[in-house]
Amino acid sequence: MMRRNSSVDLSLFLLIAKIGKTRGLKGEFFLRSFAQNPETLFSFKKFYALSTSAMEEVHFEFMRESNSNIVAKLKSINDIDEAKAYGQKDIFVLKSELPELDENEAYWFELEGMQVTNLEGQHLGQVQEVNNFGASDVLEVKSLNKKTKNILIPFIKNRVIISIDKSKNSILVDWQEDY
Repeated sequence: MMRRNSSVDLSLFLLIAKIGKTRGLKGEFFLRSFAQNPETLFSFKKFYALSTSAMEEVHFEFMRESNSNIVAKLKSINDIDEAKAYGQKDIFVLKSELPELDENEAYWFELEGMQVTNLEGQHLGQVQEVNNFGASDVLEVKSLNKKTKNILIPFIKNRVIISIDKSKNSILVDWQEDY
């Protein structure tokens, strides 16, 4: 398990992938993408991994799709034993290098902390986190009502999620507190 160093400002980085099992004998490994579209990884130029003292840039020799998986190799790794040492390391990108999104879109990390209001103007609460339990992404909203536990709202655009306004830090939903 990797220790988190308090001297690294992780708020500048976004976890985008994780190094998985080795593949073959020449230092290749599977790369598990956390992006909605795994091919998004191919668009980034710089990647980082957390070491014991700092965030260090890692250089990929290649990254390619193979049978619906992503196979990659770091330039500094040439055999299976070296690749195993990198196993399960998290791969980050700088948030500042993320592509711009359309007006009504946001990254998960941008949704956290946003205020949620329904079509009737009722303030439902604040987004605590975004999860994916298989079927779709789900907003976990901390309810303002003390009697109600957190509200789970499916992230279905144009049906449940009506709009996202980053400038107002708000999300408009077609949802009721007691659903």
